[in-house]
Amino acid sequence: MTSRYVKPTFAILAALALSLAFAARTIAAPAAGLNWEVHGTGSGGVNLLTGGGSSGPAMSQYIGNGMYSVNFLPPVFFSSNGAGGVATGVCDVVTGTGSVTAANGDTISFATVGMLCNESDAMSPLHYNGTYRITAGSTGLFVGVAGGGSLTMTFGSTNFIKIDGTITGI
Repeated sequence: MTSRYVKPTFAILAALALSLAFAARTIAAPAAGLNWEVHGTGSGGVNLLTGGGSSGPAMSQYIGNGMYSVNFLPPVFFSSNGAGGVATGVCDVVTGTGSVTAANGDTISFATVGMLCNESDAMSPLHYNGTYRITAGSTGLFVGVAGGGSLTMTFGSTNFIKIDGTITGI
């Protein structure tokens, strides 16, 4: 190779080496958080005076088949749900705790706060719309995980739950 080709070849190799070093560093960087979803069906009861709970089988990213459990404390605030009419339903601010348990027994624990509302009138099914935050009560593989997001539930002959958010530390 002549000297007129050495400098351009060296420049190309240097640029390639820098880009590979940057790519390796980017790949090795820890993720800001992973998307986490839980879907489940279960049973249990909840009412607008005493709270309640639900539990049942769940399928979740990072734990596979498992179980969920949610318990709501008695409501702290009542208001109309805006459905109108004589027998209008209500909405309540509720807090609670819950967990998602993997098949091996490891758990992700969380705290939740949101609104528990009648679907329409006072005798209609209830819906919960809230948020959750993963708490220190997690066990096994999940010790030290963090995260949060939204938690929705519908109550009826079968209860349905969806947890959607971000988790870190897995």
